[in-house]
Amino acid sequence: MANTYEDEDIDLTKLRYVLYARKSTEDEDRQMRSIPDQIKECTQLADKLGLHVIGKALEETKSAKISGRRKIFDQMVVDIEAGKYDAILSWAPDRLSRNMLEGGKLIDLVDEGKLKDLRFPTYHFTNDASGKLTLGVLFSISKHFSDDLSRKVGRGIKGNLTEGKSAGTPKWGYDRPEDGLYVPNQFFEAVQQAWYLRGDGGTIDEVKKYLDSQNYHRLTKLTPDKKGRGKKQREIRPSKSTIATMFHDPFYYGSLVQAEQTIDLRKLPGYNFEPMIEEELYNTVQALGYRRTRDTSSKKRATFYPLYGFVYCAVCNSDRYMVVGKNKSGSGKYVLSYRCDNPTCNRKPKSFRANHVFSSLYEKLVNFELSDEAYERYSKRIGDTTEAKIIKIKEEVRSLNGVLTHKSRELKDRALAIPTMDKGSVARVTNEEKVEELAKEVGELDRKIKDLNAKVQNPQQIQATKEEFLNLLKLASAKMKAGSAVEKDVYCRILFLNLRVDNEKVASYLWREPFASLVKATEILPGRGDRT
Repeated sequence: MANTYEDEDIDLTKLRYVLYARKSTEDEDRQMRSIPDQIKECTQLADKLGLHVIGKALEETKSAKISGRRKIFDQMVVDIEAGKYDAILSWAPDRLSRNMLEGGKLIDLVDEGKLKDLRFPTYHFTNDASGKLTLGVLFSISKHFSDDLSRKVGRGIKGNLTEGKSAGTPKWGYDRPEDGLYVPNQFFEAVQQAWYLRGDGGTIDEVKKYLDSQNYHRLTKLTPDKKGRGKKQREIRPSKSTIATMFHDPFYYGSLVQAEQTIDLRKLPGYNFEPMIEEELYNTVQALGYRRTRDTSSKKRATFYPLYGFVYCAVCNSDRYMVVGKNKSGSGKYVLSYRCDNPTCNRKPKSFRANHVFSSLYEKLVNFELSDEAYERYSKRIGDTTEAKIIKIKEEVRSLNGVLTHKSRELKDRALAIPTMDKGSVARVTNEEKVEELAKEVGELDRKIKDLNAKVQNPQQIQATKEEFLNLLKLASAKMKAGSAVEKDVYCRILFLNLRVDNEKVASYLWREPFASLVKATEILPGRGDRT
């Protein structure tokens, strides 16, 4: 559509524009103009029309496909509502939104008169009924294009996997040329030795030191700098967390888990995949890690204090948690209390009794409401992460199967050895006790694997139903009210990330997932965006 502005009733030069540019590495639209190109064309349009652009351009690198994930966009909307900006300047409508919720929000701001204009080098918007209808259609087309492209890309990825071709970050010790097939690189043997070191009982710290001594690193792809000039690569060196994650990946013996599929690379015709390790070593490493998590125990305090290191002061907002302990009341009884030790805090008094915190939580949990509409928003949002969760579950199943294989073999060997030992001997008694322990562990592992496999077969089990969520909150309220100090502590840590208490002794909190997503869905005002 041609850019004609003669019919404008508003003086564009008196509006305060914000320039918003977005190009996401998460999107499939790789050919989209770079951020510097978008800014350049928008600036040229601003100069041509005499638009007044406030501050620097806002540069977003997150996808617009799903709402609520772009902090810069969200802040821009808040600033528009607060009157900091009157209008938006952007390269194209699909830079602003690829989902109906945020697209609807922008149209609502136009309806309310808070957003007086939108300018694009590629499209002419008019602030009237036809203009808003057309803009809404463009947002819908953007969403359809994004959804359709995602499906096509997904089908392509699954098709490639059947041929052993992969996507995403390459595996350590391998390169993935343009054909998508993994081949060993110059660090193959170093990573292989890291697996052997781990299999012999080496710690993650020892493995990291070894890889550092081998100058192990991976180079990123050649990418332009922030100004779009030149190309450079970065060296990525393994951290302890990435090393620990690697040791749970069955790829290294030939089983690739991706896009809800598991492919045995060793059996693909025409693909001479070179496994780094044997499956037996993988199972041994899984068993070692499993045993460490079971055997790890922390020193227990002589007295248990609920919510230790969990309660913070909302008056001074200090990063230090409030001190918990017993204080003697006027009646001579000892009561549990929390105290802010920040010397600059003006809380009066400095401490308060723990029962105030829990009373506040009981009431909020039992009276929490969740509408059908809010739960539907949560379901749509959480559904997009289900595939990633399924992949993680499959990887966990593979790891636990490795542990189960290792434990079952040890159980069989020990059981067969018992008849050859003298009755009543220390060796036989010790072996019998170990067989009993292993039998319990094998049974526990088998139950875990069956539960996880059930979730993969029925992905709906991964997310909580509305009734389960509300029943859990009511149950938590009742259990916390009637339970011991330990039960109060456990339920709080399951539901929340932390608690903050103000001068009125009322607790506010940050929810854990999946509760955070459910609660966030209730905070979207009815009639905003969803109706568009």
